[in-house]
Amino acid sequence: MANVTLAFLRHAKVPSHEGDMPLTPDSNADIEAAIPRLSALGRPGARFRFLATRTHRSRQTAEALRLAIDPGAPEVQPAWGLRNPDIYLAGSRVEMGSKAEFFASQCEFFEMTPDAVLEQTFYREFLTAPDRIEYWVHHASPPGEDAAAVAHRVLCFARSFAAVPLQSDLVVACVTHSPVMRALLVQGLKIDDPGEPGWVEEIVLEVGPTGIAYRFRDHTGHLQA
Repeated sequence: MANVTLAFLRHAKVPSHEGDMPLTPDSNADIEAAIPRLSALGRPGARFRFLATRTHRSRQTAEALRLAIDPGAPEVQPAWGLRNPDIYLAGSRVEMGSKAEFFASQCEFFEMTPDAVLEQTFYREFLTAPDRIEYWVHHASPPGEDAAAVAHRVLCFARSFAAVPLQSDLVVACVTHSPVMRALLVQGLKIDDPGEPGWVEEIVLEVGPTGIAYRFRDHTGHLQA
């Protein structure tokens, strides 16, 4: 029986999160380390697909994996289900970052200054937290999607692959971001927050008729359909 396996991978190393940054020159080492782990998820003859978010870092990571594992696979495509949490500022959806200037620059409808961003409690506390993503993961009411909503979205995205007609195993590399992965772990799989995943580290979900089998580090389990 053919299987559907999804690997949710954090993008490779970036110099900072001050904006939509490209990968660092030394990011290839982590990509190369992930290649045999990802390749081993499919039996001989398996099909591979490579999906990413719209950020430079996730698309570059996915393309490097595609070229190394299956250069004949379709081009990397953006998948809306993999996007970072939807959070809002002055009416605009904004990507998470590490600088007030980056948040201000994303506001489409009203001009915002970094000082105006910092007047908002969530953004001020997010930017000054020792672990910004941990702050969001455990926040009861962020200005947008909370961790439970993101986990629900990602699990619905994963379960939808059960509809794909299969003649052979399908392995889908889903390159995303640490907030998405930590939300999935904490709220979806009920695993204690591990902190930031490693560069190009994966959460593996096997989608079947009875539910989803999962693996992350030494954690394994099954979610009912």
